[in-house]
Amino acid sequence: MKQITELIEHRKREVALHPLYAWMRNDCVGLPDRLAFAPVFVNFIMGFRDLNRWFLRYADANDPYRQAINAHTQEDEGHSKFFLEDWAKLGLDRRLGWGAGETLWWYYAAGPTELFRSYGMELMEMSTLHSDPLLRFALMESIEACGHVFFGVTCGVAEALEKQTGTEYRYFGRFHLMRETGHLLGAGHIFEEAEIDPAREALASALANRIFDMFLVENDRLLAYAEEFLAGKRAPASLREAAAPDSSSPEVPSLAQRKRLEPPPHPSQQGLEEALAQRKIQADEHPFFAWMRAPDRHPAKVKLQRFIPLWVPDIMGYRDLTAYALAYRHPANPRERAINRWLAQLQTHHRLFIRDWAALEMDALLSWTASDTLTFLGLSRHTDLQRKSMASFVKLAYGHPKPALRFWLLEALEASGEAFFKNTRALALRFETESSKRLDYLADRHPLSHPTLERDDAADAVAFRQLPLNEAEQRIALEMIHTVFDCLEAQYTQSLELAGIDLFNAIPPVTAAVGSCGT
Repeated sequence: MKQITELIEHRKREVALHPLYAWMRNDCVGLPDRLAFAPVFVNFIMGFRDLNRWFLRYADANDPYRQAINAHTQEDEGHSKFFLEDWAKLGLDRRLGWGAGETLWWYYAAGPTELFRSYGMELMEMSTLHSDPLLRFALMESIEACGHVFFGVTCGVAEALEKQTGTEYRYFGRFHLMRETGHLLGAGHIFEEAEIDPAREALASALANRIFDMFLVENDRLLAYAEEFLAGKRAPASLREAAAPDSSSPEVPSLAQRKRLEPPPHPSQQGLEEALAQRKIQADEHPFFAWMRAPDRHPAKVKLQRFIPLWVPDIMGYRDLTAYALAYRHPANPRERAINRWLAQLQTHHRLFIRDWAALEMDALLSWTASDTLTFLGLSRHTDLQRKSMASFVKLAYGHPKPALRFWLLEALEASGEAFFKNTRALALRFETESSKRLDYLADRHPLSHPTLERDDAADAVAFRQLPLNEAEQRIALEMIHTVFDCLEAQYTQSLELAGIDLFNAIPPVTAAVGSCGT
């Protein structure tokens, strides 16, 4: 492993020469402006907490290597709250002027944040596929080395700012740098002395090199964004992106349409069909939906407002789940292309949701700034359950690349939403009657956003239910069904509890977002 640590030190010196750091030291750039890149990698930073909690950390730390890694994740998971502190101190809420809706779009869907979101997903993939602690060390030590270079430079900026303002900047300053030692909490010697075979050494080297390559590209984007921001040319969190023309003639049949056209499933899949049908019945009977259907004095708008913010991580985050974790980067056969074509239909639904958010006047109800919104999304205990569910789905997707299994994960995900949309549709139609506004996402008009794809007869002819599955594959698919429905039913229960106390009307906006944070 010593060769791996030497490689990391070599790549670290390369990163230190990136033009971003010379720009940050340039006295011609105002001190606060040297941190103007902060918004563009907000998703990456806020997601780092969940990466540590649910991907890098071992559930069973039964050796010194795993124990060292777990100790490091305990420290690293708390750093995102320091970033939001500095966000406020740098006046980014005022400079950006974003409300909750614009912040949601920026965080989950905007073009400038796409690269950082994709790299965050790739880190989850690496962590899922490589549970060996020596390989995970190579991954984490490389991240630490990159961070040490970065914060070594931002610390100088922060300390100069502190002299001007009398305000401590904990994320960009010395407070964080002291925790970013460039090594795995001083445990590097444990790993450096470890023996590793040639095959794993090659894989560890590849992981380390990939981290550094990613970081160099990220630095390119940070510098470009900062220069555009300061020149007044930055891309705003414009909701106009969500108003792209709708497709009027999607050619790929939906999953529901395909299911109606297909013959009965292969005998090896019959048990999965039965399990899925039973879970759908169980979900439909959840008390949350009885609450949604119950006649009362509240307009449909009020009922929807009471729980919709809780579902943002699922609805907006579904786009990256389908685009990166479930989709094939380079589909090699009709089955993989078939999965990608179905996913293409699901990757645009968030556009309809962000319009629904505006129609429901959620920004006016919440009165959240960008930092309020980011805190709610990344740190609040009220969204912790949703982010944990998403982590479970991501791990299942990356852990099972076979198309027949990804089909069942996708089928479970889509089926788990049937009861939800059946009931939101009724409320959405009531709202449309009461307001003359549209709620296309909540009314389940999702095909409005589906793209028109080129024909691929071979992919569209794939009938996943007719494929034989061995016993191991059946067990995995069954686990997927139960995991998805268990997660969603827990969220239904939480939604019912919080809708009952009218969380988003009962307490002031900042308290709702910040006061509920965990660590």
